Amino acid sequence: MKKAILVMTYGSPEEYTFEGVAQFFTNIRRGKRPTDEEIEHLLHSYKLIDGSPLQEITKKTVEFLKGKIGEEYSIYFANKFSNPFIADVIKNMENDEITDCICLILEPHYSIYSVMGYERFINSNKIKFNLIKEWYDEPKLIDFWVEEIRKIIFKIEDSSYKVIFTAHSVPVIAKEYGDPYIEQVEKMIELIATKLNLSKENYTNAWQSESDIGIPWIKPDVLEYLKEQKHHPENYIFAPISFISDHIETLFDNDVECRELCEEYGVNYYRPPMPNYDERFINALVDIIEKNKNNEFVYLNGEENTFDEMKSPNEEKELKMPDFVKKLIAKKGKENVKMPEHIRKMLIKAGKIKE
Repeated sequence: MKKAILVMTYGSPEEYTFEGVAQFFTNIRRGKRPTDEEIEHLLHSYKLIDGSPLQEITKKTVEFLKGKIGEEYSIYFANKFSNPFIADVIKNMENDEITDCICLILEPHYSIYSVMGYERFINSNKIKFNLIKEWYDEPKLIDFWVEEIRKIIFKIEDSSYKVIFTAHSVPVIAKEYGDPYIEQVEKMIELIATKLNLSKENYTNAWQSESDIGIPWIKPDVLEYLKEQKHHPENYIFAPISFISDHIETLFDNDVECRELCEEYGVNYYRPPMPNYDERFINALVDIIEKNKNNEFVYLNGEENTFDEMKSPNEEKELKMPDFVKKLIAKKGKENVKMPEHIRKMLIKAGKIKE
């Protein structure tokens, strides 16, 4: 038996040129090239932050994790939407005769719009996989956020403040599936807020980084939230807890767009550092692996067991859900639809339905 850990993250453009960003954006859109205007807009955002450091951060995370794990596991790294791609790395693992692999996705919450998107690319008849699907409540991760937010609260002393916990938004249709993501984000916020002893008026949650794919997204959007407030505290503390690395969503969506609104309203902007490859975070990852190392290992064929979670309807009148669900509803009626197996298991785990 040869064991491995496959660390996966989202990816980023390989070149910060028009075509480099276009290729990355096309990968995200499952082969559908965005408009030139959309590409130019994203390229401009990347230029404002001098490119994304995500790949360098993740490589260091993997390096430090390897130092903590030791020789028991070989460690591999792959991206969902850029080189090295998941499928290519799995081929390398097969060539290296890996038989058992723990998959660690560097996104702490489970959603059909995040973690399930990685599952689509995991396919092997030679390697059994143990996919860690969620770790948002890992104590050392919670403690990291508590310690960093507390530092800011101490710094601003007795002046008024509000902590705005943010997470990447998901389409509203996620609620139709009983997607646990929203509930997990809310639970994580409560864990952090309780440890910080925050009063209700000192924190809230909002959503960020939604994409224009023709589907309504969970609200409130953080920028819309800021614009709607009639009165602002002296300080806003933004905590983007669904992310663990500095990349475009934190460096642009928070540090540029949220900061600009804070400056417009005369409010101080604060954001705690991301976990990145901080030793406390590496120790959290070690604990996560240890807790999950004895989970069941199974062969996976992602394309058969998942659906295209980013697919948007072609016409406004269509139901805003994947084709296979629309066909079932048309045939049986919504109340009689039997969910696909992976959705059924997710609902059972979330306590929405009985086994």
